[in-house]
Amino acid sequence: MSLSQPLMFRTLRWMAAWPQFSVCLMVLAIILSSLGVIYSAHKTRQLYAELQGLQTNSDFLDSDYERLLLEQSAWAAYTRVDQVSHDELKMASPAAADIVVVTR
Repeated sequence: MSLSQPLMFRTLRWMAAWPQFSVCLMVLAIILSSLGVIYSAHKTRQLYAELQGLQTNSDFLDSDYERLLLEQSAWAAYTRVDQVSHDELKMASPAAADIVVVTR
């Protein structure tokens, strides 16, 4: 075996000389690959379940936000503000004689 041959060919020849080692190496590679696939599938299922939970939470928060916007618009309506100003704060619109127009 000369050193001028590429490393891959030298490795393949060495492995061919000991077939039991080649078989063991292949079995080990298959087992490691299988464990990688199992771990990947498990992690995918785990992350998908987490995604579903977060999407459910997002939907709940969106509906809650829409409800709060409706409530805010109801509380800020002009008629409600006018009613509260008259009833609770005892405010009244000024008479026409009390209105002063300021010009430049």
